[in-house]
Amino acid sequence: MKGHNAMCVERADYEKTKDAISKHLQTDTAAKRPAFSNREKKLLCFVIYDEGKIVAGINGEIFWNNMHISLFSVDRAYQGHGFGSRLLKEMENEACNHSCRMMYLETLSWQAPSFYQNHGFEIVGKMDGHPVEGECQYYMRKLLV
Repeated sequence: MKGHNAMCVERADYEKTKDAISKHLQTDTAAKRPAFSNREKKLLCFVIYDEGKIVAGINGEIFWNNMHISLFSVDRAYQGHGFGSRLLKEMENEACNHSCRMMYLETLSWQAPSFYQNHGFEIVGKMDGHPVEGECQYYMRKLLV
């Protein structure tokens, strides 16, 4: 290793470096918490089509016996017809089929916190002032077992 003063911080390409950074995190996790070293993800996606066009969709990942909802949206013209509820239920069924302990997600104050609460999610944290003053980001979960 070079002397620590000889090493410098450089801007780098995100896509080209994320695997190396992830490998460092995996190695550190394996050393500190061996039970969590396997972060193999199962990727899931459900969509609803209308005349060949995706009008609603939900993406999620299962790892460490939990499901993270990463993307979820219903086209404005199709909101209020139960499509979001149907998609969320499909993901919950998958989570249960894979013995997940919980589902979790992040949502912004103007998006759908009350929708999730109506489906059994609870707010476990929030970050006020994000992404701008007067708004906030919610961290939510639904325990399954």
